[in-house]
Amino acid sequence: MLNLNRTFSLIRGALFAPEATWRGYLPEADNWQKTAFLLTGPLIILAAVLGYVLGLLFSGAYVVGFRPTIGMTLLSIVFGAIAAGIVAFIVSTLAGLFGGKRSFALGLAATSLAFVPGYLGQALRWLPWIGGLVFLVLFIYALVLLWRIIPLYLEVPAGRRVGHYILTLIATVVVMVLIGLLLRPVIGPEMSGLGDYADVQFPDGDTSGVGGVMGGAIRQAERLAAAEEDRYAPPANGKLEENQVKEYVRVMIRARDISAENAERLQALAERADRNERMSLSDMNEMMRGGTQMMGMNTIELEVVKSGGGNWAEHQWVREALRTAYFQRDTDAVAAHNYQLFKKYEDELAQFIAR
Repeated sequence: MLNLNRTFSLIRGALFAPEATWRGYLPEADNWQKTAFLLTGPLIILAAVLGYVLGLLFSGAYVVGFRPTIGMTLLSIVFGAIAAGIVAFIVSTLAGLFGGKRSFALGLAATSLAFVPGYLGQALRWLPWIGGLVFLVLFIYALVLLWRIIPLYLEVPAGRRVGHYILTLIATVVVMVLIGLLLRPVIGPEMSGLGDYADVQFPDGDTSGVGGVMGGAIRQAERLAAAEEDRYAPPANGKLEENQVKEYVRVMIRARDISAENAERLQALAERADRNERMSLSDMNEMMRGGTQMMGMNTIELEVVKSGGGNWAEHQWVREALRTAYFQRDTDAVAAHNYQLFKKYEDELAQFIAR
């Protein structure tokens, strides 16, 4: 299956004519072994070898003066292969949950083609001074390509692409960090990308965070998928019922309280890390999950609705009806009715309705 001419053709096409290259390779993409030998493996090896050569050439000028070794290069190839498999598995598994194709072969082909710029950036990061910037630019470009290739290869429906993409990124980052922590005693903090955590101590055999992260990501994906199936036909008169407003207030208060609890736990864990206290992988899992929530990538509100058997579409309609009532007030009978309910619960609603 090894064909270097075809490999370099695919790499060149993925860089300069990505969509045409993707469509041309799609009929062959259902064979993961072929993709592994033709594209994924050569990409990983070429990036590692080129990085090793550039590292030797520019290590004296590199800002930290770090010099790569053959052992490091071999380990980077192994770690790269593990990472490629994990990313393909996550992308394809979540695609199935979001109504697309659950195919590891298509996931491997899609991620390998999309991340060709990322592999190049990984090697070029050894360039002095500008290497980090080049890597960042190419990695961001690879993420853009991943967004574009997923509908073509895994056929995730348009209305579900955002949820699938966000959860894919979150799950990938968290799982890769945890795997880096597990392998750190073997590959070292530099190889694992966890140099900043070099002094954190982990108890032997504590891997509880790994299953929790994947289980949480899949559960979250299932919640999102279920929510996107929700349908709600508003009443013909457009009027809110008081029980709808009360339920909306309950959900929002609970979501706010959960967010506050998460923020407190995150702050406590951050303070422990600052003091270099002993931390477990489950602690790091909590920090990663809390970090994504603090960045606004959480679905707490949705989880509260769906875990209580609620209808996400109805919840969204109630929110918009309350917001409209606030702005329209008494322009007609419907607005006046809804505004009266808004006023009745204004103290609770004020922090949740954009005004």
